[in-house]
Amino acid sequence: MTAALIHYNYQRENAQLVREVIATARALTSAVDRELAATESALNVLATSPYLASNDLAAFHDQAMQVLQTRSANNVVLTDTTGRQRINTFRPFGEPLPFGGVMPQLRHVLETGRTYVSGLFVGPVVHRPALSVSVPVHRDERVVYALSMGFFPDRLSRILNEQRLPGGWTGQILDGEGIVAAHTEVEQFIGRKGSQALTERLAEAAEGSIEILTDAGLPVISVFSRSAVSRWTTVISIPREALTNRLQQSLGWLVLGTVVLLGSSLLLAWRLGGRIAGAFYGLTGPAVALGSGEAIVVPSFRLREADEVGGALIKASAMLQQTRHKALHDELTGLANRALLNEIVNDQLALSQRCDTELALLYIDLDGFKSVNDRHGHGIGDELLRAVSQRINSGIRRSDVAARLGGDEFVVVVFAAGADGAAALARKLVESLSDPYRIGEISVRISASIGIAIYAGVETTCEKLLQQADAAMYRSKANGKRCYTFMPAEQGSGAWPDNQGGTA
Repeated sequence: MTAALIHYNYQRENAQLVREVIATARALTSAVDRELAATESALNVLATSPYLASNDLAAFHDQAMQVLQTRSANNVVLTDTTGRQRINTFRPFGEPLPFGGVMPQLRHVLETGRTYVSGLFVGPVVHRPALSVSVPVHRDERVVYALSMGFFPDRLSRILNEQRLPGGWTGQILDGEGIVAAHTEVEQFIGRKGSQALTERLAEAAEGSIEILTDAGLPVISVFSRSAVSRWTTVISIPREALTNRLQQSLGWLVLGTVVLLGSSLLLAWRLGGRIAGAFYGLTGPAVALGSGEAIVVPSFRLREADEVGGALIKASAMLQQTRHKALHDELTGLANRALLNEIVNDQLALSQRCDTELALLYIDLDGFKSVNDRHGHGIGDELLRAVSQRINSGIRRSDVAARLGGDEFVVVVFAAGADGAAALARKLVESLSDPYRIGEISVRISASIGIAIYAGVETTCEKLLQQADAAMYRSKANGKRCYTFMPAEQGSGAWPDNQGGTA
């Protein structure tokens, strides 16, 4: 009985560790998906460039170079329907580019007209392993180009290394074909096929674990999570020895406790009650997490009543997550709404006050949006708002937050930024949002007026900053639109000059 109890606790601790590592792998997979989605959004915006419509490829080459400065990608490639590269930002415009036929990822884009995320391949220009995201460029409902953004595996390796795995643990990212696209330790692994045992296990489940041997013959537990969107997989490998060391202390205490229990007349009651108590104890954590709005995972307790409660908690968690997301995000653009904006800004104001850091708030109002709505209808207006939100997201840092207040009014919160940083971002957004928009067969033009409010140490609230930025925005309107203006001194903290601003 003692041996059985020790083995049971060992298995339980092992399963708990695996669940924790699966959660880490799932978070890393989500980070990869976010990177790919952000790259796709940037490409979709770039695909609407008026330089492509006018075949001014030299100007488009310059625009692509500017986009790369705001993205962590390495190059942009424009390929025509014959597979010939017309632009590759690794080479100056006009310099001859290699032609090796239509690559598989580009053929998929040209034939289906849909986005494609490639696996690992060797670039024909730099001759080193790379990955890419490709989108179609349409003209008159025909795909005329494939527009790609490529990046080297070290970009994915940085995502793995940011997790700071414990010593001895390794992480790797596999592409949709099971090829190693990133590794935390040895670059020589990049481009290799994952182990056969792991590949077979991935064919059975999207998440889980498997014990395998490394190339050096060391036993490891490989925990994996595969994305349902990109089909890429994050794998975290834990040396069996490290797992044993982690459990050794808890097993020692369990041995001691079991010896005491074996001498107790309550052994039978402990065994019978422990199963029920353990099940309900296991439900306590998920119940508390549900109350705080977190997503939960409830294991099976092999007890019908407890499993039914666990299933109900999982359903309630999913409904709560969905409801919370809808309550805090704008349904049309997917940006944060006013409620989430207030929550984020008020929390950040408290942090900025403690850490003596600055915070900038940009209030954006679109010039000429109403005339687009009146002339082309609300359907085109909604598409225009989505395109505007994509340009805003593409133009800000990952740490910044973009929100839609309603109608054609947007707000960008810039953390740890003063007047110079806010002015630079406002100038960039005015220029970006004023470029032409291609919506279907319709080309529309609008511009943006921006008001800036700066928090610089004086106690305030999100609502007050919004009022200050709104007032500054109306000054931009009065100054002729398509410009930015700082908050009026009489309405602000007095730390910034009145009407300090500029035009695009």
